[in-house]
Amino acid sequence: MPTENNSPAAAENAPATLRFTGEAGEYFRIWIVNVCLSILTLGIYSAWAKVRRKRYFYGNTLLRDASFEYLAEPTAILKGRFIVIGILMAFGLVAELLKTNLLGLLYIVAIPYVVIKAARFNAVNSAYRGVRFSFGVGFPPQSGLAKHAIPGYTMTSQFLILPIFLVPLSLGLLYPYYAFRRRQFFFGHSAFGTTPFAFDARPGGFYLVYFKAALFFLLFLVGSVVTLGLGALPLYILFAAYRDAAVARLAWGHTRLGNMRFSCQWKTWDLFKLHLVNTLAIIATLGLMAPWAAIRVARYQLQGLSLQPADEIDGFVATETEKTAATGDEAGDLLGLDFGL
Repeated sequence: MPTENNSPAAAENAPATLRFTGEAGEYFRIWIVNVCLSILTLGIYSAWAKVRRKRYFYGNTLLRDASFEYLAEPTAILKGRFIVIGILMAFGLVAELLKTNLLGLLYIVAIPYVVIKAARFNAVNSAYRGVRFSFGVGFPPQSGLAKHAIPGYTMTSQFLILPIFLVPLSLGLLYPYYAFRRRQFFFGHSAFGTTPFAFDARPGGFYLVYFKAALFFLLFLVGSVVTLGLGALPLYILFAAYRDAAVARLAWGHTRLGNMRFSCQWKTWDLFKLHLVNTLAIIATLGLMAPWAAIRVARYQLQGLSLQPADEIDGFVATETEKTAATGDEAGDLLGLDFGL
């Protein structure tokens, strides 16, 4: 009769699972202060609110008993928002004077730049055991202002701008490929310290997942009609739960960092119950249970992610610390565009 393997080698090769230690009561106090001060300051405090929120969630996310860090300063985020608002206002004024709509053109031209800057800002201000993440690995080499302003702009344009036109023209048939390329782009150009992430999924896997998700969406449409709308909410949450769980398992299962591979254990039924209860609680309390729901989602999602083999993590982080010690802190000269992209 087989026995459980409790040998030291088996323990070392077991996956290292993320842990989340946040509590709803603690986060509610942060959340209610953030909401009140953001309203009283007409949104200005929202930059500080974002930093407080992220530092709480990062600080309560543990891997091998060490927490992650969010290092951004609120003033940098606020500066980035003011710049974006200023540009939008200027284009709006010019569009009004010229009697033309330039905002659509501005969106198409600017979104790759904004996405790159936001991804770089968020990555370089995220750290684990003193080692920062980064974004922009493998971008075409450039010099001067372009190096800091629009690295990889052309590459980003291809997967952000083209889908705006091609996905609708293909009646959505290109969306799974777009979803694949988007994740390939972000994983493929991200790094922890000096080690880049690797993403080896294939488009076919995304087409299979989204085909099954389309069946769930069809169930949502038919079920909503049959139940006269009463089943719309749970059926939509079921569709979203399958989509999110299946895409996450596929994407993380094909992601590596050095010799370590990620794994995701999200389940459709678990996510369905989680989001259904959260949604009903938020509706019933007019939003006051939102912090409780956010903690529940973070705990389930983070604790469903793991890295293997676990015994490599400590040595890997120590090596990255040595490699990156002399690179300096480049976060100071980054435009604080952090919109959760």
